[in-house]
Amino acid sequence: MSELSISDWRMLQVSLEDIGPFRQGVETISFQGQTGPPVSDPEADPPGPSNLYMLIAPNARGKTTVLEAIFGVWGLLARPVRGHFTHPAAGGKVQVDVRATWTIDGAVQTVLLSIWTGSNEPLVFWSDDALEADAQAGHWARLGVGLNGEEPYALDESNDLGRILFDAIRGALGEAPTDPPSRAQHLPTIVYFPADRMLVASESRRIVEEPSQWGYQPAYRFDQDGPEWNTTIDNLLVWLEWLQDGRLKALLDQVNEHLFGPESGKVILPPRRSELLTYVSTPSGAHPLGALSHGERALLQMFARIFSHMTLNTVLLIDEIELHLHTRWMNRMYRSFKGILAATPALSLVFTTHDRELIKLFDYQRPEKGLTKGGFLITDELE
Repeated sequence: MSELSISDWRMLQVSLEDIGPFRQGVETISFQGQTGPPVSDPEADPPGPSNLYMLIAPNARGKTTVLEAIFGVWGLLARPVRGHFTHPAAGGKVQVDVRATWTIDGAVQTVLLSIWTGSNEPLVFWSDDALEADAQAGHWARLGVGLNGEEPYALDESNDLGRILFDAIRGALGEAPTDPPSRAQHLPTIVYFPADRMLVASESRRIVEEPSQWGYQPAYRFDQDGPEWNTTIDNLLVWLEWLQDGRLKALLDQVNEHLFGPESGKVILPPRRSELLTYVSTPSGAHPLGALSHGERALLQMFARIFSHMTLNTVLLIDEIELHLHTRWMNRMYRSFKGILAATPALSLVFTTHDRELIKLFDYQRPEKGLTKGGFLITDELE
């Protein structure tokens, strides 16, 4: 098997046909950035793929369909480890195009990857001219994914580059994250928070148990925290405490910085081994995680999962990002995400929203250091 490492992972576009509201032929949504660092040369290259992308449309216009399709294509590669995945196409077709730097057996090349399902051939073909001019890539990796029962396979129109990625992902399934990074941590992943994510009181049973979705997967879906113990943030923190490999401190440092900030006087402490329980230190004393506000729990869920499951090449998908958050918490979350993205080149975020305040905060026309913003904006008829 070829040795593969990947960097500079950026989605270029997603194309859909005969899925949800997308019934009028192939519709392509571009993730090309609309803003970037100011440039003085009018003939300079455009900003490139965005790392912060906002998708806005009225209900039933396809926002969730787009996120589900991206997640579903990558989720097919995780079968049968993740048996609850449904086929994203459901009689239609999906293609996701990604540009990245691939190093294969020491040879470095810029590659456009097209991963698709629902048809034998790609929905969108890239000519040599388009590959060079539009994707700024020198090679086209093609990976079509089908299912034989629960087992994924590479379609005949996949090429050698696509099959290298297919074999690498299938070979790394379930690998636990390590420090220094394992080979799985160089592979791409989608971390998806759907709109129906909930916070549910966990079962009383507390044991030292590996968290659900702990090992490498090409796509993670976090739709609720609880009620099963191994799906909770409490369980994740207890597990990291027992590993004693330094990742718990790193995770808590990141979560505390973005969730609370030094001015709050709050900090999440390492779990107490005698109780298998995690406490938050506050000016009024120490309280279990369950005593956090709903908004704090919602942000804790997102930050803890992101920092625990992101690889060196991760796309975050968050549907209705403002759920469970009043304006103050939403503003804090958005500032934190901008800081995380600017400091983490391996990460990009695609989110949907109905919230007019967040639309204003996004301000896609204003360049910000480390951010390339883009979006599909339909602001009329919003609820």
